[in-house]
Amino acid sequence: MSQITIQCRLVSTESTRQQLWKLIAEKNTPLINELLLKVAQHPEFESWRQKGKHPAKIVKELCEPLKTNPRFIAQPGRFYTSAIATVNYIYKSWFALMKRSLLTIPAK
Repeated sequence: MSQITIQCRLVSTESTRQQLWKLIAEKNTPLINELLLKVAQHPEFESWRQKGKHPAKIVKELCEPLKTNPRFIAQPGRFYTSAIATVNYIYKSWFALMKRSLLTIPAK
């Protein structure tokens, strides 16, 4: 899976840039961290690890109650969508690596 990175220059007032940075650093990044933790603590996690994949909808389901948590409330919808996509991408990659390593490590 390839990933394309787009670079752009944000031209706005300093207060707008500060507001955006605050939103990213204080709400969105902690949301991603919380979702990563919730997926890892899910009762089905071990079976997903053995299969080498997880159901993508699970991250969205785990995110729904967090939208009302005061730590993560009032983010634009695309930030929640981005957090869900990021967590899905991280776990999809990690599960694939774990599955591949299980197949290449000889059993004793």
